[in-house]
Amino acid sequence: MNRFMTNNAIFSCVCLLAFLLSTGGCAEEEPAEPHAREVLKSILETRDSLASQCGDGCIFLTFWDFDGTILKGDCSEGLREDGNLVYRGLVELTIEAGFSSKFRRNEAALFEEEYRQRDESRGHRDAYTFLTTQYGGAHPDEITAFATKRFQEVYQNYYFRSSLEVWNGLSEAGIQNHIISASPHFFVLGAGPTLSAPPERINGVRLKMRNGALLPVLDPPLTYAEGKTSKLKEIVDRIRKENPKKKVYVLAAFGNSYHTDGDFLKYVQELSLPAGKTSAIMINGGAAPEEYSEFWTVDQRLTARDTTE
Repeated sequence: MNRFMTNNAIFSCVCLLAFLLSTGGCAEEEPAEPHAREVLKSILETRDSLASQCGDGCIFLTFWDFDGTILKGDCSEGLREDGNLVYRGLVELTIEAGFSSKFRRNEAALFEEEYRQRDESRGHRDAYTFLTTQYGGAHPDEITAFATKRFQEVYQNYYFRSSLEVWNGLSEAGIQNHIISASPHFFVLGAGPTLSAPPERINGVRLKMRNGALLPVLDPPLTYAEGKTSKLKEIVDRIRKENPKKKVYVLAAFGNSYHTDGDFLKYVQELSLPAGKTSAIMINGGAAPEEYSEFWTVDQRLTARDTTE
């Protein structure tokens, strides 16, 4: 056991060193946002503490919101800064491409108007449901192919550099990163190739299916607020059933909104581990409400397209 613990610690240090070097951790270049390495180091320390007890019999998981957490802006709605358009979102683009069953190709502005009215008068749940169910009748693979091209050409340039550092470092250490997003499932699936994430680790708002086509009916849970916690539990239960001889541990959760992500971050933060502790990281979330005051809060601005100069 002592030999295993020593080898495991050496392996983790080597992996972390290799990662830091690959992301610019040499003397000539300081990290863009040092908190990324602090977060990564903390999670890996917990992973090592647990692995010393169960060896190869462990599966480690982290859970991420997507829009505003990995991607600066929103893949569904796009991004504006100081009133200026930075990039257009997939809702507008897919309506123009003819995927919506409710709006014609030239009616993206009508969608935007109704979406905002619903959000203000009926709340986020109704608005997110409306956004997704308008694609009833479409074939999800076609929309995902459309989204994949957009991610590869545009959106990946706006991934937060610090989120990428942590994501890649965790992945290289053998930890599974899972996404739980309030964007449509067939949108956020398009991010998979740019993050080297398999489809089964990406989750968004889903619709029921019939004969290969989408129905305008939600397939619950709605992955928003408490629904994200429900999806997280569902994923963990599935992995445990698929791996009955292994221990499954959730190590960390990442979000950018106390309103939409606070519930699942709080759930992860309060999980009890036999060694180490979980981490709940709030990115660019602003001042924390009292019930979320123990989250690890960080600010990050640089994206993949930015330089450190």
